[in-house]
Amino acid sequence: MHNTSLSGRDSGGESGFVSIVHMLERRAVATPDEVGFRFFSDSAVPAAEARFDAWTWRELRERARGVERALRAEGAVAPGARILVVYPPGLDFIAAFFGCLYAGAVPVPAPAPRRADGIERWLHVARDAGICGVLCPADLVEPLLPLQQAVGRGFCFAPAAADAAAPWCTCDERPFVPPGARQVAFLQYTSGSTSNPKGVMVTHGNLMANLRQISVAFAYSPQDRSACWLPHYHDMGLIDGILSPVFNGFPVSLMAPASFLRRPLRFLDLASQCRATVIGGPNFSYEHCVEKFTPEAAAGLDLSAIRIAYNGAEPIRPHTLRRFASTFASSGFRWEAFYCCYGQAEATLFQTGNGPADPPAFLAVRREDLSTRGVAIEAEADGEKALELAACGRPADGLDLALVDPEQRQRVADGIVGEIWIRGPNVTPGYWGRAQLNAETFDQRLDGAGGWRRTGDLGFRVRGQIYIAGRLKDLIIVRGQNHHPEDIEQSVFSCHPALAQGRAGVFPIEIEGEEQVGIACELTRDGLRDLPADEVLAAIRGAVSRSHSLKAGVIALLRPGSLPRTPSGKVRRFACRQGVADGALRIVARWDAQPGAALAAPALQEPVPWREQLRDQPRAFRRDGLRRLIRQEVALLARLAPGELPEASTGFFDLGLDSVALVNIGATLERELALQVKPTLIFEHPTIEALTDYLHGVLDAGFPDLPVPHHGALASVPGIPPSGASIMRS
Repeated sequence: MHNTSLSGRDSGGESGFVSIVHMLERRAVATPDEVGFRFFSDSAVPAAEARFDAWTWRELRERARGVERALRAEGAVAPGARILVVYPPGLDFIAAFFGCLYAGAVPVPAPAPRRADGIERWLHVARDAGICGVLCPADLVEPLLPLQQAVGRGFCFAPAAADAAAPWCTCDERPFVPPGARQVAFLQYTSGSTSNPKGVMVTHGNLMANLRQISVAFAYSPQDRSACWLPHYHDMGLIDGILSPVFNGFPVSLMAPASFLRRPLRFLDLASQCRATVIGGPNFSYEHCVEKFTPEAAAGLDLSAIRIAYNGAEPIRPHTLRRFASTFASSGFRWEAFYCCYGQAEATLFQTGNGPADPPAFLAVRREDLSTRGVAIEAEADGEKALELAACGRPADGLDLALVDPEQRQRVADGIVGEIWIRGPNVTPGYWGRAQLNAETFDQRLDGAGGWRRTGDLGFRVRGQIYIAGRLKDLIIVRGQNHHPEDIEQSVFSCHPALAQGRAGVFPIEIEGEEQVGIACELTRDGLRDLPADEVLAAIRGAVSRSHSLKAGVIALLRPGSLPRTPSGKVRRFACRQGVADGALRIVARWDAQPGAALAAPALQEPVPWREQLRDQPRAFRRDGLRRLIRQEVALLARLAPGELPEASTGFFDLGLDSVALVNIGATLERELALQVKPTLIFEHPTIEALTDYLHGVLDAGFPDLPVPHHGALASVPGIPPSGASIMRS
């Protein structure tokens, strides 16, 4: 049963407000020695054998108070001061986050930069939020000092109390100053937009209201156990992955997002080992588990304890749910465990969902009527012109939700598509420093009453269930991350002189059941006259990959003056998508990502690992074989046709690879070469030639020098030295 005493208030009024800091204090007093958080390191060993850091509720509280004390020692942390909290995945971030709350400061979570990253995104966030300083681990202080210097004030240091490897001690019993419900708890910067992310102001009241709504919707209790891989700086990973366990008093086992992307079955192994009752993520994460499934990797999995497997943050695909349930039914996964939901950072997180025991509900509608007339007319699910949608449930407890005609600003009837408007205690006040945007989006009036927020999402209601039908805004969501078309368009039309400045349209397009990026771009007249089509298409793929970590699904080069635009000059992105789909645009050259199956090597009855195929090859041929194998793997992941295999000197980002594809390269090397690959390998050796040279050097010492056979057959795949060398070395 849900513990109704955890409602966020001990009594009425602001004076009785209970914050998430109060909840941590309660845990530390009531169950001080119970483990609240475990973080599992990235490794290939089973979860039962993996190394992990563990903190009890008391240790987390004392470490957070230690961070608070370090902040106060700086003497520059005033109430409400914003602090950029830049940590890789791990327990350190949690202590730093709560330490800011104890100090009365406003944490601003941000991901840790990789070696190849600049500080532009971090600098924008730091300036936009007006930070007074940066908290980070010791190894990031030097890389982030330029950030602090560019802001021109404040501090950048690593508090020892947040270091999971450092000892902890009991702090003094100095009482903390409790926050008010209207006080900003943290700034949640929207993901995906590289040029202009916005900080959502989540108040302590918003946070506690939404944590209560989630607790009611999921029927959370202290008997639950969670397993989570989601990014700690993202709303879903922060609020349900970290703060819900504190609110409800149950333990959570964490792993890094990169660990999940490399080995998704290891996450399910973690959920199995800790007997997790709750897991979750965007739709792509369930698809990723199915794609990486092997009977060997799934052997021994027991997912029968899972009662909630939530799916949100991007369009939910019924096909994905069926595939996952079918694939893991033998591991004890129950269809009824799927929990389809809908939320936004502007509503703190959670907005709609059903009861925890309700199975997923699907509705098939006529695709054309939905897209052209905005009407949901039921159809046969297997019909050619039918679109099957997953229901996202009913509004959260205490949240008002209306479907509204965005022009008339009046409610629409059931079955009619309208913009989703919301009003409730979890709806945030708006974006930090964006007064005009807040006036246009928040505190709107409907039926003569104020307090409504326009979400920008389109949906309809049928039999009480909310279905998401698209977006009023031109937002692209790939793997749960938001990407603004304007940002991608800027990267596209600036990447080659043959492309017309300001004349690009970027839009979401569904390919093989997954939302991907479609691009239409005008050529200049000179570019049209002497068009290096392959060069231009490759430049676009590279720009999208380098700047946005995305992989293009389709690219169309258009004749000058033919990009669909409004009379005022704005790009008509929906018309671009339709024109690319039906061929109505004046397309000069087109590139489509090849389906993965078309590029895959013929299946063998008994696939032979690369190491076995390389073992008997002479040293003179091993480099060529390794290079060839890497080229083929990269071409497969980039969905390039056989004739588009990259040159060895080509950079990985120039090939249009996204972040998941880069992780998969490392996973393939790790599996086929039986080497432990560190996450930064691809960034430290960013071309096929550089990676080949490095791997060849590591492998070469372990193979005997065989004579070159007269037939000169080249090795096509690499192998592993008997010594089992590691490429973790620096």
